[in-house]
Amino acid sequence: MQIHNSKLSQNLIRFNIPLLMGAVFAASMGTGVFTFTLPLMNLDEKAGGMWLGSGFAGYFLAKLLIAPLSGNYADTHGSSKPLLISCGLAFLLPLLYLLHPAIETLYAIQFILGICAGTVRTVSMAAIGASLGGDKLSSRFAILSAVMNSSFLLGPLLGGLLYIDKDYLPVLGAMSAFMGLAFIIFSLCTKHFPTHTVEQDSAGDITPRRFLSIMTALFGRGMGIGSMIAFYPVLLKSALQLSPGSTALLFSIPSLTTVLLLPILGKLLAGFERRLTTSAGMLISALALYILGGCSTIPGFMFTGILSGIGAAISMPASMAICSELGCAKGRALGLANMAANIGFMAGPLFCGMMVSASGQISTPFRLTSIIGAVSSLFILYEGLNRKGFKKSGLAVIIISALSLLTLVPYSLKQNHLPQIYRYSDVAMGTVVNLTIPGGDNSATRKTAKETVAIMHHLQKDLDHRNKRGSVGRINHESGRKSVRVSDKAFATIKRGLEISEKSGGSFDITIGAITTTPFYYALDKSRFAGHKDLINYRLLEIDPSENRIYLPKKGMALDLGGLAKGTIIDAAANHLKSSGIKTAMVEAGGDFMVFGEREWTIGIRNPRGEGIIGHIKVKNSAVCGSGDYYQFITPVSKDDKARKHHIFDPALLQSSAESIATTTVAPDAETADALATTVFIMGPKKGTEFIKKHFPDCSAMWILPDMSIVTTKNFPSIVLNKRQ
Repeated sequence: MQIHNSKLSQNLIRFNIPLLMGAVFAASMGTGVFTFTLPLMNLDEKAGGMWLGSGFAGYFLAKLLIAPLSGNYADTHGSSKPLLISCGLAFLLPLLYLLHPAIETLYAIQFILGICAGTVRTVSMAAIGASLGGDKLSSRFAILSAVMNSSFLLGPLLGGLLYIDKDYLPVLGAMSAFMGLAFIIFSLCTKHFPTHTVEQDSAGDITPRRFLSIMTALFGRGMGIGSMIAFYPVLLKSALQLSPGSTALLFSIPSLTTVLLLPILGKLLAGFERRLTTSAGMLISALALYILGGCSTIPGFMFTGILSGIGAAISMPASMAICSELGCAKGRALGLANMAANIGFMAGPLFCGMMVSASGQISTPFRLTSIIGAVSSLFILYEGLNRKGFKKSGLAVIIISALSLLTLVPYSLKQNHLPQIYRYSDVAMGTVVNLTIPGGDNSATRKTAKETVAIMHHLQKDLDHRNKRGSVGRINHESGRKSVRVSDKAFATIKRGLEISEKSGGSFDITIGAITTTPFYYALDKSRFAGHKDLINYRLLEIDPSENRIYLPKKGMALDLGGLAKGTIIDAAANHLKSSGIKTAMVEAGGDFMVFGEREWTIGIRNPRGEGIIGHIKVKNSAVCGSGDYYQFITPVSKDDKARKHHIFDPALLQSSAESIATTTVAPDAETADALATTVFIMGPKKGTEFIKKHFPDCSAMWILPDMSIVTTKNFPSIVLNKRQ
């Protein structure tokens, strides 16, 4: 009878393993949809690189903390409760955003989602590890890895499609639906899975010495994966300027390769020494990450993605099987393994965020992370060689390999510049900022570049209405109550905004913040803002030059300097470069430029309805800024409504302007060019041409109209159009 019951239990487990994997797939899909689109949202909301790195570090910190706790709990109480609680909690997370729609809420959701994802991964792996053994264990873990990675492939693809209109609610809805599905499937199958073997296996329980090599390897691999999840979309967007959907396709190539190869390699390599297999795969992934740091073309990103996927397909099943066989308490063993990996996941984004700021290169952190990952895999490589009888020769191989890898560090820290041109990059204002300085690389130039970006970060915080401690944030908070003393730069920017608001007759109005400070305001129905008309009036704004005080007299009024603040910050950057002795340079932030010096610069003009540029112009000692309905928008949902809803609002109509689809302006300074780009976008070419001629005769503009025709002022630089136009 006992034998019969044991066979029945084993049959139930075999029958329910596919269900368990299906639930893991659904839960991983929910996580993948959310975590891919959050970096894109981060850029659109103009948060900095450290914001992004810290946000993902928090996600992996949550996974780190929960992994051993959920594993130990499952060993004692079974797998059902932790899986159901985690998926049920994740299902309800979108309610937080509905109650408080802000980017801070999304990062809070991400942290909680990390707890849920860490629980699902650890407990499901422990359940399979306790149910199977031998070569079957490696092949089952290969299938489980394929299931997880297929979700990391499909999740970003779906996330890119859902976020194509720059609206995060569909992303949250999809995440909730997948987590709800996982909850249902887990409730059907998890009661049949133990996570603790009854008999003590021959390997004994976990000891620090036996666990050190695999833990170190998992940490290194985790650093690489964490870095890619957080900064790979940023690297793709900065290098190729692709749409969210195209970015998602390239981002998914490593997972696609892994998914296709895991079932095959899992069976082929099941009989090999697992430590050698694990180290080989991790070294291949590290090589891919190193090459990735120098990629700038689509074929290059595709190649490194495939190579990274091959490495993951080789190492994942073997490393999971090693961890599962470390002791009889599968939950504890795999919980500690996932904790080690999540320490790497947490360290990777933080390390990349700091290195981007320190080096001024998006590529440098990827190369350094790859070296750390390769060195981390050498310990388990030595253990594998030792098991094969190559103790002395294996040690020599490890020492030589470690020294060789360390020699790559100085090379990786070198800046990748063309001869006599220094380039420094960082993330600010929700985009990648590039400083291009002819004259070569030297310590003084590097110091000046870092100081320049630091100034940009400081001004962004002061002028951004999202920062409640900045000048604009404090003004908005005290609207209808009292005046606020602001910084000199904020006061000058607001005063300049008032001047342009007056000259434009309100087409440009810095008090539009009464509407635009609402998240996704452009996606909401026009009736939502019917009562805001009286709150949008630059004439009501009171300023006191003697004390730098600003006062919004009506509660609900708000400033939004987004129409000119980027230009203000670019000008400040250029002025610091000039004052530091730089004679010629270009400052670029998200497609807006300021160039100075005797050199003539070629500036591309973006295609508002496709990839790449439609043409280019040549300028000297000028700023070039653009506005368009392609930055933040949603597409029409009905046949009757053909107008795209986007972030550039006409204050008179309280809706997205439809006069143009893109504008480019040229002015002596970026602040003016930025403000004019928004103003003439709203005005359209006829009114805009008259406006510029009367008030800004030394400036020029170009409009791209809905039918893709081009109109320019007479003094706009000559446009060289691409042949395909």
